[in-house]
Amino acid sequence: MLENLCWLTASICLGGILGAYWKLRDPFHPAIVLLPMCAFIYVLMPLRLAKLGALFAYVSEEQAVWVQSVVIVGLLCLTAGLFHGSRVDLRQVTAQRSYRYSPDVLRMGGYVLGSIGLLAWLYVISSGGGFLEVFGRANGRGWSEVGYIRETVYLVIVGLLLLFSPQAYNPKDKLWLAAVIALSLPYVIQGLLGAQRGPTFLIAMTLGISWYMARGQRPSLLLVGGGGVLLGLLMLFLVTNRGAIYVGSHEEVKTDASAVLEATEANEYIFGAGCMIASHQTGEYFWGKRYLAQLLVRPVPRQLWANKYADFGVPELEANAGVAKVGLGPVMGWSEIPGAAGAMIADLWVEFSWLALPVLFLIGYAYGSTWRKAVTLSGPWNTQYTILALLSIYLVSQSGEAVIFRLVILSLPSWWVWRKARYEV
Repeated sequence: MLENLCWLTASICLGGILGAYWKLRDPFHPAIVLLPMCAFIYVLMPLRLAKLGALFAYVSEEQAVWVQSVVIVGLLCLTAGLFHGSRVDLRQVTAQRSYRYSPDVLRMGGYVLGSIGLLAWLYVISSGGGFLEVFGRANGRGWSEVGYIRETVYLVIVGLLLLFSPQAYNPKDKLWLAAVIALSLPYVIQGLLGAQRGPTFLIAMTLGISWYMARGQRPSLLLVGGGGVLLGLLMLFLVTNRGAIYVGSHEEVKTDASAVLEATEANEYIFGAGCMIASHQTGEYFWGKRYLAQLLVRPVPRQLWANKYADFGVPELEANAGVAKVGLGPVMGWSEIPGAAGAMIADLWVEFSWLALPVLFLIGYAYGSTWRKAVTLSGPWNTQYTILALLSIYLVSQSGEAVIFRLVILSLPSWWVWRKARYEV
């Protein structure tokens, strides 16, 4: 039964991808961005785990069938939202076409914000002991006690997105080219030398999507598919060899990435299924409180409010983004591993129960409508859609918490610059 449900899930993902391309002819459509990652977690993982015979050591077959059934309905809601949003009526926003945007202001915004992000990255690397100290150990990354400094590094991405906007794109200008190279280095280094899939995905998507969108062009679906597979394989390689990749390493790297699909408590499908089952049986949900904490509590420095999450009523956020709530042991008989992620549907289920389904529709609608505005109106919507595409890796494979604060950090500064660059014609 589970295998049949997995193949049904695969048909939903494949049908959404092919339907989006057949109808809209854009390989950057959000269905083509999101659904392959969904297929990896909700098709390939459970099929592999079931074939190995290890899945049912963590969840019963009946429980796995229930989880996969929720996944199917959830992906149907997400896909429906993607297509419905792609048909959004633009008559209410066509007034924006009377505006133009100053290339000089956009480029200056990219230079300034990107430089601030670059300085923040250099600071956290220096605070971590310097380049060789940070990247001379496995999973190396810099550090600062001040969270605002750590998160300011994301302005590097904002700077790149502004420089790659259609209005500011100017590769013949030496300053522009030097800025793009300099601003790309932090995430290239962090991703490859730190063996971190998040930064690797961010910089690859930033440069890949922005380069085409800046020129008003699109690659072929085959090229996007091939590039996506190669990027996915690179990310699996980095995860598999996270302990062996660092400056001066003499450890042997592995080319077999199948360990990512092994049955452990850290596996996204197993951990997510456990969290869904535990919440369903206990009736304990957050009802939006974790997500609200990202907007109201996270911005407050710990130096001013040390126990902020506990005081707000969500101490669970301190471990695994709270997706396991009070723990899986009493219900599942096994415990979560620190750092494990439950992936999109489990995270939304723990937050909203059955209301996760309309929330998934709204997420799809937001992606679809932003894409429609990007391809029709361009301007700031181009940047905003690229931001959503960048964050898709966190949305699908991690949690809403991983998306919310990054969405705010990336979106607000970029919209501010676009507003400063706007003038009426």
